Amino acid sequence: MKKPILLCSLTAILLLLSAPLFSQTIATLSGTVTDSTKPLGFATVRLLKINNTKPLQTVLTNEQGGFQFSKPDTGNYVLSFTHTGFVEKRISITVNQTSVNMQLDPVLLVKTTGVLKEVVVTAQRPLVEQSDEKTVLNVEDDPANKTETALDILRKTPFITVDGEDNIKINGKSNFKVLLNGRETSMFARNVKEALRGFPGALISKIEVITTPSAKYDGEGIGGLINIITKKKVVGYNGTLSSFSRTSDKVNNFSVNGNAKVGKFGLSVFLNKGFADPVLQHNTNITTPTSQTAYAKRTLDGGRYNSETWSFGNAELSFEADSLNTISLYTNIDSWSNKQVTNQTITTDFLNDPSTVSYFNQNNKTNNPGISVGSDYIKHYKNNKERELSFRFLGEFGKNDNKLNSVQDNPGTDRYLINNSYAINNQYTLQMDNIIPINKTTRFEGGAKAILRRASSDFQSQIKYGETDNYKINVANTDYFKYSQDVLSIYSMYNVKLKRSTFRFGARVEHTIVNGDFVASKKLVKTNYTTLLPNIQFTNKLNTATTLVFTYTKRLQRPYIWDLNPFVVNNDSLNITTGNPDLGPQTMHALSGQLRYGNGNTFSGINIEGSYSGNKILQYAFFDPQTGITKTTSLNIGKEYQTSVSLNFSTKITPKWSLYVNGALRYSKVTNNADATQSNSGFGCNFNLNTSYKFTEKFSASTYLGLWQEPRTIQTTYPFNTWHNVALNYKMFKDKFLISLRGVNYYEKNRAFKNVTKDQNFYNTNTTTVIRRGGVLALTWNFGKLAESVSKKKGVNNDDVLGKPAAPAGN
Repeated sequence: MKKPILLCSLTAILLLLSAPLFSQTIATLSGTVTDSTKPLGFATVRLLKINNTKPLQTVLTNEQGGFQFSKPDTGNYVLSFTHTGFVEKRISITVNQTSVNMQLDPVLLVKTTGVLKEVVVTAQRPLVEQSDEKTVLNVEDDPANKTETALDILRKTPFITVDGEDNIKINGKSNFKVLLNGRETSMFARNVKEALRGFPGALISKIEVITTPSAKYDGEGIGGLINIITKKKVVGYNGTLSSFSRTSDKVNNFSVNGNAKVGKFGLSVFLNKGFADPVLQHNTNITTPTSQTAYAKRTLDGGRYNSETWSFGNAELSFEADSLNTISLYTNIDSWSNKQVTNQTITTDFLNDPSTVSYFNQNNKTNNPGISVGSDYIKHYKNNKERELSFRFLGEFGKNDNKLNSVQDNPGTDRYLINNSYAINNQYTLQMDNIIPINKTTRFEGGAKAILRRASSDFQSQIKYGETDNYKINVANTDYFKYSQDVLSIYSMYNVKLKRSTFRFGARVEHTIVNGDFVASKKLVKTNYTTLLPNIQFTNKLNTATTLVFTYTKRLQRPYIWDLNPFVVNNDSLNITTGNPDLGPQTMHALSGQLRYGNGNTFSGINIEGSYSGNKILQYAFFDPQTGITKTTSLNIGKEYQTSVSLNFSTKITPKWSLYVNGALRYSKVTNNADATQSNSGFGCNFNLNTSYKFTEKFSASTYLGLWQEPRTIQTTYPFNTWHNVALNYKMFKDKFLISLRGVNYYEKNRAFKNVTKDQNFYNTNTTTVIRRGGVLALTWNFGKLAESVSKKKGVNNDDVLGKPAAPAGN
């Protein structure tokens, strides 16, 4: 009962702290909009300075046609009123010091007549939008996002939670994919936390979340998809420089990006460089056997220093041959290096003998460089602009160089070990997609994809037992591993709309061919399997603001190369880990119901899901009572039933005050397929609350609160944790330069994270104590021309809005 009480107490305290903001009296500027017969809801109202095209404030009218602004400073202003199908109307107003609240006379909009020609209209977007399969956070519309990272922004994105250790979940699931402008990229695939931590929010236009991916997307990515959309290219050029420094883990990050468009050519470039200086963590690992044959208790205790460097970036060159054909060339580079130095003592207690003490030192270095190149061709058709044919190619080339040295100074025989591995991971992707609208209410989509993975791992283990001895190769743990995995897939999808309802029927067939060859040991691994992945979705718009979605999906998760590599990491002779070359894929069936409400700047959503996996991939620890050795590997032994409820809410309490709340509560039960008596169950949760207040056009403040607990596995239970920060943001030099100061976890200097792993043979606790309290300095400088390119095509350009608006949002 303590954890729910703690959560409720923290929430109550937060509400009490925010009460002064609620109690403030804010002068307002308000009015109503009509169309001569009735109030006009969802009209866009913009407040502008005289002779200035950039709005100071923007709101949508409510269903009664009403709108309200925070009253601006004394001066002369223009109010702009727009709505689809109506002529724009502008009125001039004067704000003086004598008026507290200003109430305007009703504003009448007149319907347009005839056909629009040579017109481009851009819809005013709410904070969160929704379509049949996507939920979209419009990042550009919140000024606080410009000084934050992509990871910070994900904390307030619907159906996504991020814990205090920067672990991301979609609807409570940690298996997902991150796309950049609809494409896969190696910098997100290889080290997603660091890449998102270094990706500046100033570059992001919007974030799309797909909790139930359609048959168009790969079977991999059980939890869903995150698609980060960067800002559009401009006429001329623009760009940003940004930096991020945090004291708690000594992270320093620097990035630069630029966009340019000349004629039909567009160029986007983004580069990031960062490092984390060594930071001390204290670790205590205690193993207590049930049968105390080998020892009564074994304790590893000491310090660990972690340091990192990274760099990554991407560049894209696009060419619009004409209004129907676009060609893009792009490349990504990334490099990740990590160094970990550990100094521990090993105390071994026995039932009848004196305890022994050993000294254990490790030096682990890892380097992971990579590069990818790709090209897209997208064709639209003159007689049907909704029809689209696309071809894509992506080549990814990565390396992993790991060197792990250790010394174990024992009372008897010492032990010196060198474990080195060098791996090459290359991947080639070919893809074709075709969208064919049959009529106004039906659409067919189909395509094919080939993913060709080629990997190799050269691993070697050397050992000696005296400082002056020569190292000898451990033949049993030395080999050369070649691995190939080909995934060939086709899909088709049929969408039909019937009044307020939309049905989506789809299926994807993926054929996987696996070949592995251990050259030295002459062991072959061959596996072929075909997986049918059905996908069914029903969407119903209950009214203009409310959408109900029911979905059934089957998803697939293939093991990664490091899960398959049988190289044994045995630097601690009694704690070893190894891959499993016989590991198979994991499948999951999920049924979900989602209710979403979006009205102006308010969005709320609830998602209820039940899922089942009969072959879940789990890390499993085997303890040998006779030798005292714990061996950890990955196995397809989990049978998991999981039920989850996700809640999401965002709104503008006032034009200056924004609130975002995301949370998920999950109950899971996991059973060992090989031993039905071994089972574990319990609750896990993730909760993020973010609120920001704009005191003036230049100064704003924001705060985050996070609560999380990982769901249990067969053997392991994880701790309940909290996370918090407060940020002050200020703009200067004509809003070109932004500075953000933040206090992180200021209520506690350190925190101990304790995991408990147990079964009938042993009980293990692993406690890591890290620095929690810290400060952050984030700087962003925007430069260049910021005007959007203007289309000369006829009709209405609504590129910034996802699909068709649920209601007639103002244009």
